[in-house]
Amino acid sequence: MAAKDDSDLNFLLSQAQTARLDSQLQKASTLLEKASRIDSESIPVLMEKGLLHQQCNQWATARKCFQSVLLAEPENPQVLNALGHTWQAEGNFNEALKFWEKAVTIQPDYADAWQNIGLIHEHMDNLSEAISAHQRVVKLKPTDTRAHRLLGMSQLDFGLLTAAGKCFDRALELDPENPENRWQIFFIKALTGTFPSAWADYECRFELPGRTTPDHGFRQPKWQGETSPDKTLLLHAEQGYGDTIQMVRYIEKVSKHFGKIILWIPPALAGLMESIQQIDEVITCKPNEDTFDIQLPLMSLPRVFNDTMETIPRQTSYLGNSQKDNESRYHKIGICWAGSGNQPLDRRSIPVEAFHYLFSRTDLELHSLQIGHTPPHSLHDRAAEMIDFKATSEIIKNLDLVISIDTSIAHLAGAMGKPVWILLNFAPDWRWGVEKEHSDWYPSARLFRQNYGEPWNAVINRLCQEL
Repeated sequence: MAAKDDSDLNFLLSQAQTARLDSQLQKASTLLEKASRIDSESIPVLMEKGLLHQQCNQWATARKCFQSVLLAEPENPQVLNALGHTWQAEGNFNEALKFWEKAVTIQPDYADAWQNIGLIHEHMDNLSEAISAHQRVVKLKPTDTRAHRLLGMSQLDFGLLTAAGKCFDRALELDPENPENRWQIFFIKALTGTFPSAWADYECRFELPGRTTPDHGFRQPKWQGETSPDKTLLLHAEQGYGDTIQMVRYIEKVSKHFGKIILWIPPALAGLMESIQQIDEVITCKPNEDTFDIQLPLMSLPRVFNDTMETIPRQTSYLGNSQKDNESRYHKIGICWAGSGNQPLDRRSIPVEAFHYLFSRTDLELHSLQIGHTPPHSLHDRAAEMIDFKATSEIIKNLDLVISIDTSIAHLAGAMGKPVWILLNFAPDWRWGVEKEHSDWYPSARLFRQNYGEPWNAVINRLCQEL
């Protein structure tokens, strides 16, 4: 009878695992309940239950299962690794790290645990530790493309550009069709200003697993740069508000190639785009396919024109009309310190407390351009007036200076030609380059860069000295 029970148990476990891996989670749960009735203390059953709860994002329940397994097998590195995942998913990085470090102490060649250690140190901005962990993974898995890519990413954030470039080249050599490898090649090229060759690699963004570029299923061809004066071009937004604001600078250049231009953008940007004379129609909903002949995502425009940083359209002001500024003295200043929070690793946003010295100054008139965050009492809260980007541009027009993190407010101020001081973290986005104090995209912008390990209040204090 016991042999039959063992046979039934193994069969149910095998079926449950297959169902879980096939995302048939309810079926897996039913099978595991049957298995539990045969042997409720079975270690394999508890482990599979934990993995199922983990896949359902039920972290506390998963952790309970794994801890029961750990009591029976305290030296099991796979259980320790799984426990680390449950803590990491809930944002408790220090607790996750304890389990992963114990796992590699027991099994020093446990590459998956080393990779988790590297990733968690990356999230905690412990970049030297992240690099060391990823180097261990590369030694253990020298032909693993992801291992090389992750090592390169941590080196890139640490400023080791040459080393990072070699890692990305090796990752691409191992898997030339992987869009994530191609993306990293683009990023390091763009960051170091290697244009125009970087633009071709940028097209891989449409193939990324976590893509932010929607597939609209258009049958019309993408524009390749030909001139078609009798045809209509649809330009469409594909990423964030700031990306759209950055790329509409090309409209005047594009207009020389087409008889009509339709711009499809989010509603919040529609009013702002009215000032661009070369746009024939601004729409906020997906158009019928019989209304245009050719289409292109806005962020592909630099590739079409094969631009370098010397040839991109660099108008001082191409959106709205910024009033003449008195650059000798800034008094009315707009502030934006936090992003949308949509990024998994948000290094852009700055704790409002870091601005204490600036916000305590009584010789300045400070205006909050922040939505979703209550500003300190010393700031004029303009959030209620910021109903769309056109309204926000009217606020910015009457300021002397905008101080912003890397967000749409910075792009808007730059596109208006308003003096804007942009606060960049130690691992900036590709469009801001490295080391430069001024932006190739926005002549009115000045860049204040955080050094690795430097607290934000030190950056703000440097900025205040310039005021």
